[in-house]
Amino acid sequence: MQLIPVRSPTKVRRFNLVREIDKALARNNLSLSDGDILAISGKYMALSQARYVEIKRVRYLDDSKEMAVRYGLSPGMVEIIVREADYILRGLSGFLLTIKDGYFAPNAGIDKSNIFKGYAILHPFDPSAEAKRIREWALIAHGAKIGVVVTDSRLQPLRMGTVGIAIGASGIRAIEDERGKKDLFGNYMKVTRRAVADNIASAVQLLMGETDEAVPIVIVRGSGIELDRNSEGLHISVPVSQCIYVRGLSAFSDKFGS
Repeated sequence: MQLIPVRSPTKVRRFNLVREIDKALARNNLSLSDGDILAISGKYMALSQARYVEIKRVRYLDDSKEMAVRYGLSPGMVEIIVREADYILRGLSGFLLTIKDGYFAPNAGIDKSNIFKGYAILHPFDPSAEAKRIREWALIAHGAKIGVVVTDSRLQPLRMGTVGIAIGASGIRAIEDERGKKDLFGNYMKVTRRAVADNIASAVQLLMGETDEAVPIVIVRGSGIELDRNSEGLHISVPVSQCIYVRGLSAFSDKFGS
């Protein structure tokens, strides 16, 4: 499998995403081929949609001001998090632990890195729909049948450092169901599903990086992943009641009273 970086100049205002992808491919002397998976940085996509906010200009409510004092955040930042999060679970110094689009996300996935000073960058709007648009453009403009994955980075519980995750997808099955298959020793798999889109996102994170790499696009070639033109979106979240970590921590809290 090849991971091919596609470098692009820093953007400072809203732009046409597919046009810039096309320009970046040409600038890097690259083209798309059938079976490729195009990984796009969620921040790059958010910038194309002008999904950024100047924090000091945000009008905040009294509740946000109270949380800001309690958890060491600016009131404007708290207000943005409150607006973007699906649920706010609790806070700690410098962070609000939230659920955003079906997964745990500190500060609702809002970031103050890789954006102008004093601003916060939000999640892109409807990343799977944008992924579909990119996939359709690739077929029309390049004659290439591809899949698209939109990526972000996340912390993992009890692990240091960030890994890549998928926040949108089109043209690939985000989950590969392994249940009913046999392992090396002939045991039948009972619960295993492979997180294909998340694994792609984590692989390309090695090239995209977190600082000044300027690689918002990566071509994944020769992965052997079967494309599926009818697959749109991720559909990978599980209800909180079915998450083994949440259930386990709930049991821990009940037992030890913490």
